[in-house]
Amino acid sequence: MAVVTQKEIVGRQVRTVQSNSPEGVRCEVSTPSPHMIVTDEPAERGGTDTAASPLMHFTTSLATCQTVQIHKIAEAMRLKTGAINVEASTVTDRVAAVEGDAKVMRFIGAEMNIDIEVEGPEAKIEQLKKLSEDACPVGNIFVDAGLECTLNWNVLPVPE
Repeated sequence: MAVVTQKEIVGRQVRTVQSNSPEGVRCEVSTPSPHMIVTDEPAERGGTDTAASPLMHFTTSLATCQTVQIHKIAEAMRLKTGAINVEASTVTDRVAAVEGDAKVMRFIGAEMNIDIEVEGPEAKIEQLKKLSEDACPVGNIFVDAGLECTLNWNVLPVPE
C-alpha cells in the first residue's frame, strides 16, 4: 500500500541575524545556523574591500533565490533538468531623499538571464517559468515595489 505524505506548508516566518561591526563598515553577520556572512565596502566607499558589499549580497540573493525556486518547482513538476545558471544584475540610482536636497541610493530595477537545461513539453516549461518567477521572494521585492524585474530565459536541451 502506498503512503502519501503531504509537504509541510510553512506560513509566516521570522528570520533574524545579528550584525557586528567592531570598527569601520565591515560587518560580521551571525545567523541562527552555524553560518557567518561577512560584508564590506570597497576602499572608495570607506571599507577595506575584504568581502562583497551588502548590495552585492542582495544581488547574489536574487540570483540564488531564483535558482532554488527553479530547481524545486522543476522537481515538483517532474521535469528533467541539467545545469541552471542565473546571471543577475540589479540597478541602483541616486534619487531625492524623503527630506532635504540630499540624494540617496535606491534600487530601481533588476534583470536576470537564465540558462536552463530542461526536458519536457513546451507548455510545461512555460508553466515552470511562471511558477518559479512567482515563487522567488527576493525577486518579488522588486515586483511588489512596482519596479521592473526582467527575466530572460534561454531553454537548452539536457546533455546526453
